[in-house]
Amino acid sequence: MKRPGLVGTIALVSAIAVATACVEYKQSSPASPTEVAKVLTSGSWSSATAASASSFSPSTCGNFEWSIASLTTTSASGTFKAVCGGGMVLQGNAEGVLNGLTATITANGTATSTGVSCPFTLNATAVPQSTTAVKVTYTGTVCGVAVSGSEVLTKK
Repeated sequence: MKRPGLVGTIALVSAIAVATACVEYKQSSPASPTEVAKVLTSGSWSSATAASASSFSPSTCGNFEWSIASLTTTSASGTFKAVCGGGMVLQGNAEGVLNGLTATITANGTATSTGVSCPFTLNATAVPQSTTAVKVTYTGTVCGVAVSGSEVLTKK
């Protein structure tokens, strides 16, 4: 029995690696805007990792919660909550527009803390990471302070 040479072995390993990568990509990445709509299902989405309010700098937020109440193949809307630096609790509404393989989200409402109440606005882009996780990169203002960062939200 003849063994494959080095070139044959390298070709076989490369073919297996490429096939594995393609299967992995197909399973974890939506293929079309319709697939993105399937990822962003109605219900609750929240930060994959919860953190204490004191861990956020004045310019970052976390502990996102988006409860999607209305969903079509081109849009989503619902309620939004988050916590930002200094313990500011954000509550309001969020709307998303599906555009290709991303969603553009706008959230606004009221930020509150002990004795303080003021408006917030966040603009974000959501990109599916898998069928159960979405990475959200955001910028905005909370009580006039600029905030930005990213969070991975998972379906709850």
